[in-house]
Amino acid sequence: MSPGASFLLATRVALSSSFSTSLGVAIGLGGGAMIFALIALSGLHALLSVIPALHTVLKVLGGGYLLWSAAKILLQKPRARANDSAIPTLTFTQALFSGLFTQLSNPNTAIVFASLFTTLLDHHLSITVYITVPVMTFFIDFVWFTLVALILSHSLPRCFYLRGKVTIDRITAGILGLLGLKLLLK
Repeated sequence: MSPGASFLLATRVALSSSFSTSLGVAIGLGGGAMIFALIALSGLHALLSVIPALHTVLKVLGGGYLLWSAAKILLQKPRARANDSAIPTLTFTQALFSGLFTQLSNPNTAIVFASLFTTLLDHHLSITVYITVPVMTFFIDFVWFTLVALILSHSLPRCFYLRGKVTIDRITAGILGLLGLKLLLK
């Protein structure tokens, strides 16, 4: 639930698109979290300890994706005000994959999950844990980002966003760019 690239994406889509598009983002973000949970349970922490270069590869890919996302937002042409509320910027499928790729591009999520699961879970896990933890992870992320979409898709936040769209989008792109640079330079 901490503010980061995933939250920025969910917020921006909820303010500028339909609720169903926001739902696609929520499913994608939840799916990415579920994949990271499954990978972490399968030994990502051990793998990163054995192959430190893999962490660097994840950081470069993640940072590159965040910088690409920031550039895409900055290069987007502002639409006429009347069209902003009528035309969603993404289809459901595009939103789903955008959410998935945004979540999977964040190596910090992978590291946090791997560290948390390695610390808190027993070394001998039952099949139930391998199923339950990723499903719960999906559910938690999905519910959180669906709540974000429900709150921000109402008319008052949407009107506020549409009035300051260019500035808000530039700030969002700037934050995404900084997060990308932080990953690359860390």
